[in-house]
Amino acid sequence: MKNNLKKIAALSALACAVASPWSVLAQTPGTDPGSQSKWVGGYYGGYFWDNPDYQKPEHVDMTAMTHFVFARIGPGAGQNGGNPGDVIPGAGSAHTERKMGPGAPYGMTVEEYLIARAHHAGTKAIIMLGGEGDNAGFHNSSVDAVRPKFVKNLVDYMVAHDYDGIDVDWEGIDSEDTENQVLLEKLIADLRKEANARPRYAEKGVIITFPGGSLNTNYQKVSAHDIKVASLVDQYNIMSYAAGWIGTGWDSMHYNALTGHHGREPLSIASTLQMYVDAGIPRSKLGMGIGFYGFNYKPPFTAPGQPTDNYDYNSGILSMNDVQWNYTVLNKYGYLSNGVYGWDEATKTSYRSYPGGYTPANRAGFSSGYIAYEDQRSIQAKGDWAHSTQAGEGAAGAVIWLVNYGTTDGVNNPLLTAVKKGFLDPNAVEPGPNPNPLPPATPPVITPDLKITADWGTGYCADLTVKNTDTRGGIWEYVNENFTDTMTSFWSGTKTLEGTKLTVKGNGWNSIILPGETAQVGWCATRAAKPPTDTPPPPPPGTVSLSAKLSITADWGTGYCGSIAVTNSGTGKALKWAVDVPNVAGNITGFWNGKYTMNGTTMHLSGPDWNPDLAAGATNSDAGFCATR
Repeated sequence: MKNNLKKIAALSALACAVASPWSVLAQTPGTDPGSQSKWVGGYYGGYFWDNPDYQKPEHVDMTAMTHFVFARIGPGAGQNGGNPGDVIPGAGSAHTERKMGPGAPYGMTVEEYLIARAHHAGTKAIIMLGGEGDNAGFHNSSVDAVRPKFVKNLVDYMVAHDYDGIDVDWEGIDSEDTENQVLLEKLIADLRKEANARPRYAEKGVIITFPGGSLNTNYQKVSAHDIKVASLVDQYNIMSYAAGWIGTGWDSMHYNALTGHHGREPLSIASTLQMYVDAGIPRSKLGMGIGFYGFNYKPPFTAPGQPTDNYDYNSGILSMNDVQWNYTVLNKYGYLSNGVYGWDEATKTSYRSYPGGYTPANRAGFSSGYIAYEDQRSIQAKGDWAHSTQAGEGAAGAVIWLVNYGTTDGVNNPLLTAVKKGFLDPNAVEPGPNPNPLPPATPPVITPDLKITADWGTGYCADLTVKNTDTRGGIWEYVNENFTDTMTSFWSGTKTLEGTKLTVKGNGWNSIILPGETAQVGWCATRAAKPPTDTPPPPPPGTVSLSAKLSITADWGTGYCGSIAVTNSGTGKALKWAVDVPNVAGNITGFWNGKYTMNGTTMHLSGPDWNPDLAAGATNSDAGFCATR
C-alpha cells in the first residue's frame, strides 16, 4: 500500500526543462462529494498485532472507519512463496493463533476477532491483497491459465472469513506494461463476477477497492488503464502519503500536501484528484490517502521548500520508511517533543525543524534536520477539504496507512480519532481503552470426566478432565450446582464456590481449549458427615485375629524410629481395625500412616482414614513413628 517511488519521480531532464511553474488546470466540478457520506478505510497491519509499541486490536475504534482493511494476504509464486494461484497469509500469527490475543476467549484468531469487531460496530471488513513488491506474484497468479484458480481461492478465503470485500493492491505496473494492465483489469472483473455468484454477496454485492498513485503534475497523465480500473472498482483511493522525491528539479517536500503544488514540488492531493476528475472519473469514486507517518530529511535540510538539486534519493538524505518514521516512533523517541513546530498554510501540512539537527540518544543513525508528518491539524484540514463543495475540491473519502501507527501508548489513537472527527463525526473524542467491544464470550460446550484417584471415606482426591466437544474454542468452565464437599487443596486451575455452586476454570496456560482438546485440573476435599444410621451394617463373615509387631528401624541412643506391622490372621476382614502395641518406650515425636493414643507404654493403634480396613491374611506395615528416650 505504499506507492512506487519511480512512478512519481520526474526524470531529471524533464524537470530541468520546465521553464516556468505549472499553470493550474481548469477546475471542473465532478459529482458533488459534499452531499455524500464519506468513507474511511483504515488499514490495520495484522503482522504488528503483538508489537507492544502499536495499537492493540482490542483498542481500535471501529466506528472511526466505514471500512476496516486487514493487512494482509498475498498472491502465490512471488515474494510470498507458494504456487501460482495460491492465497498466502501475510500477517503471521494473526491468521493462526487462537490461544493468545484478544480473540482467544472467543476461540478466534486476531484476524477473525477484528472482523467480528468491525461487523459488530457496523463497519465493513475488507481484506488487503498484495502490496508493494508483489508484481511477480500477481502476474503469475493472474495469467489466463491460472486466474480462475486464483479468483476461486480468493473468494473462498473471503467467504470463509466473512469479509465484505477485497482491496486489490497490485501496485507499480509500468505505463508501458500493457500485458499486466490487462491482467489486472481481468482479475478485478473476474473477482466481482465470482464473488457476486456466491450467496455471501448475493444481496449487497462484493466491495472492491483499489489504491491508485499520486500524479506528478510536471509530466504524468491519467491513462486509459487508470480509467478502466476506476470503472471496475467501488473505491479508487490515492496513496498520496507515499509521494515524495529528492534530486534535480525538486525542493524538500511537505508530507502528503493537500494543496500548494508547484513545479519543484509537483505532488498534492488536490492536483492528483483533479487530474483524475478531468479524465472522467467522478469524485464520488475518489479517496485521498492519510499516512500515520512522515518524511525525514537529514541535515543540512531544516524545512520544506529548500532545493535538493545536489542530492539524489540514494544519498539517504530523505527517508520515507513508514516503520522508521511513523507517529508512534516519533513520539517514543522524542521527535515530537523537540525541535520547532511549523505549519505550512499553502499545503495544509505540519513539520518539525531541528536547528543543528536532532538524534535521540538511544537511536543513533536516525538524525533529523526536519520531519514532515501527519498530525491532527493536517488531518482536520483534509477532512474539511473532503467535505467542501467548492469547484475543484472535495473527495469521497480517505484511506489510512496504517491504523497501528496512530497511537502513543498502545491504547489511545489520537490520529485515528482525528480522522473520525474530520471525516465522519465532528464531535468525535477519544473513545477510551474499550471501544465498541464484542459481547462477552460464551464458553464452549465441554464433556467432563471426574475420576477419584484416592478415597478414604471422609474425603477423597480427584482429577477433572474436560474435553471441548464444540465446534469452536474458548475459555472453558465446569459447573457443579450441587457441590457439598469442602476442598482442602486445588491445582492447575481456578475455582469459585457460591453456596453449593462450584465453577472451575483453567489457569492461563490451560484455560483455552480448541475443538477436540482437553484440559485437566484436580482437587482434594473432605465429604460432609453422613447422618448416623439406626442399624449398623452387619460385620463381614469370618473371624478376626489381630497381632502387632514393633521393629526398631533406627536407634541413636537418645532416640529411635520404629515401624509396626499389623497382621490379620483370621478368616474375616477387619473393619476399622485397632490393636494394642505393648512396650513402646519414650515420647513420640512423629507418627505416620495411622492413628494412635498412649496408655503408659502401651500404644492403641488404628488404621488411617484412607485405609481403615485389613483383609483376612493381610499385613499392614505402613505405620511408623520416631520417639525420644
